[in-house]
Amino acid sequence: MRRSTKIALGAALALAAAHAIAQPRPLFEAHSAGQGGGKMDISIRETERRPRASVLDIEVRQIGSSVGSSFFLLCSIRSLDRARGGAGHIVKLEETPRRGQMLIGFLKSADEPPGNADPAFAAAGSAAVVVAMDKFAPICDQMK
Repeated sequence: MRRSTKIALGAALALAAAHAIAQPRPLFEAHSAGQGGGKMDISIRETERRPRASVLDIEVRQIGSSVGSSFFLLCSIRSLDRARGGAGHIVKLEETPRRGQMLIGFLKSADEPPGNADPAFAAAGSAAVVVAMDKFAPICDQMK
């Protein structure tokens, strides 16, 4: 192998390794299709990851039952909370930053001010709803 080819190959391998290291962790996704044999078809995709908040795109193609859809959404957010370190409490704003999205903030306790997770929660005042994720653990742990 010629010296110039070895140098080019080495540079290409170094560039590929640097690119692989620089890639962010995959963002969270959950899909209801195929779960439980029902007609519900909902996808949740984390489209933006902030230090203590996530923006979720929620696409509802088929609602299914309102209870089943609500628990799919709740249990998916619980999985996201666990993936982000398991804060145990979240704060949420629906239709934020835009329609079809939800802003989820991760709180260390129920008493922590929601604005600590993201300034949007402080600006929203009482519209920012705090939810204890552990309360739903028995139901979510039974769902597949």
